[in-house]
Amino acid sequence: DLSLKNSSHIGNPLQVVVGENGFSTLLSAYSNSTLNFSEKLTMNIGLNGQLITLNNHYTIEPRLAVKYLFAPTQSFSFAYGLHSRMERLNYYFAKNSLDGNEAMNKDLDFTKSHHLVVGYEAGISEFIHFKIEAYFQQLFNVPVIKDSSFSLINVQNDWFFHDKLQNTGKGKNYGVDITFDKYLSQGYYSMFTASFFSSKYKGGDNIWRDTRYNRNFALNFLLGKEWQVGHNNKQNILSLNIRLSYQGGDHYSPINQTASFAAQEAIFDEKNAFSKQFSPAFTTHFTASYKINKRRTAHEIALKIINATMYQEFSGFQY
Repeated sequence: DLSLKNSSHIGNPLQVVVGENGFSTLLSAYSNSTLNFSEKLTMNIGLNGQLITLNNHYTIEPRLAVKYLFAPTQSFSFAYGLHSRMERLNYYFAKNSLDGNEAMNKDLDFTKSHHLVVGYEAGISEFIHFKIEAYFQQLFNVPVIKDSSFSLINVQNDWFFHDKLQNTGKGKNYGVDITFDKYLSQGYYSMFTASFFSSKYKGGDNIWRDTRYNRNFALNFLLGKEWQVGHNNKQNILSLNIRLSYQGGDHYSPINQTASFAAQEAIFDEKNAFSKQFSPAFTTHFTASYKINKRRTAHEIALKIINATMYQEFSGFQY
């Protein structure tokens, strides 16, 4: 039961964006098998299927993962998978703005992507673990608007979208993820992660551009310390931890100031979509907690300071 109405300006009559009721189902089925060729070589093979009864589009997706333990604490891995998703229901039922009756995108197909991952893991010691993964994702069947820079890849949350979509868009993501773990020992733990990546898309105008989310890098560091305290066997736990994050800014489209002045609202320069990028963001989070363990109960008191550096996130342009 979907009913979405919108007015372009305050005082104008509401127009029906989505008005639909009925029943449809997304059906999924999968099979997965693990093959142990030896103590060092393991393979996972799978097949996933989806069917959306709204328009009877279906997808069959093979999956494969191989892990080779070439040393007692070191391994290589490789994985491939075809993945798909259906979009939010309101996009399927968006009405034609001319007559307000036709659900323009009811025949929309799944968005699909080939995923490839190559990884290396090493247990440096009993408490220290290292992992690096390189990945590539090739997106296709992405919903776009014909002859436009628009792509659903970049949409965050638009309830009042009502344009005709077609599954001709593309996208590609590739990068490297690095993780360095120090598990809890001697009362402290830490984790460092680094991601370096690129994210591109092709809209309905067949031009490759940066996606909204092409931050290029993301760095995170977590450090924590725990103390065993209490009068009886030191059963209570006092803990402190801090997390530091530094990542590139989102991309955004520049404002067309002349058109915005005439329309009295923010109008973007779509020919140069997502050509601008915000400055990198640095954030800090801090937590202090005290856990009281008793025979039958446990209590925890915590103080959390989220965004201690008071970074102000960009939320949008408004005329």
